[in-house]
Amino acid sequence: MRESIPRENGVSEMIGALLLVAVISLAVSIAGVTILSSVNTSQVPAVTFSLANESKNVTIVHTGGDPLPAGSYRIYVDGKDQTVSFSPTPSATPFQTGTTLRYAGDSLPRDVMVVSLGADGRETMLVQKFFS
Repeated sequence: MRESIPRENGVSEMIGALLLVAVISLAVSIAGVTILSSVNTSQVPAVTFSLANESKNVTIVHTGGDPLPAGSYRIYVDGKDQTVSFSPTPSATPFQTGTTLRYAGDSLPRDVMVVSLGADGRETMLVQKFFS
């Protein structure tokens, strides 16, 4: 009486097919993550400001760093966009070292914030100052 030896030919082919599917799935996952996770590469200007509040008047002085082209920045006073209320007009004035912007408000401001506008329309806060 001969013992029958079990055949294992089909098992190695099945393991190979499963490994191939796993490797392809891993490669597709890595490619998908790489494509879908794009990093924002817009540069944030390196700039320093001096902000002062005298009664109801706010003064912002560009004290150094990158110039901000006209229209590429906004100024918020107490959370409201007051860019057009500053003089000289920020939409027509590049904000570069030595430039002074002035604002005469109706009430004592609580905070002032200068933001830069990116090429994609996103705002990046450059400086915020709270007044007491």
